[in-house]
Amino acid sequence: MWPVADLRTYLSGCWRIDRTFVDHRISKTGRMLGEAMFAHSGGSLINKERGTLTFGAHRGAAEQSYFYDFPSGNARASVRFRDGRPFHELDLCAGESIVRHLCNPDRYDGRFTALDENQWESAWTVVGPRKNLGIVTLYTRT
Repeated sequence: MWPVADLRTYLSGCWRIDRTFVDHRISKTGRMLGEAMFAHSGGSLINKERGTLTFGAHRGAAEQSYFYDFPSGNARASVRFRDGRPFHELDLCAGESIVRHLCNPDRYDGRFTALDENQWESAWTVVGPRKNLGIVTLYTRT
């Protein structure tokens, strides 16, 4: 783990994404390759992810956006979905952050790890009545 004192500066810029999915219910895996751009917007960062998703026979474009707000300095972010709903807090001061998001009836448990100044990883476990997923993303600075 690599401690991150200034999360806003650390995340800013362009990152290559290599994301793997495992759907444990149907024993199927998938992968998304693409990029994440963290751009400044006022006091926030906007994260726009774009790539190509391959999951079973499906292959197509995938995208997602999040807002990273820094209400009390640059060390910690409040992450929101693109529609403004709260998602989770992120604090990598110790190099790792454990988060949880409840989206009734599903539960998202996440672990964010800063590996060094140019790589970080997010790992999510998603469980619910119709979900049993593992999602791991490696971000590499470009």
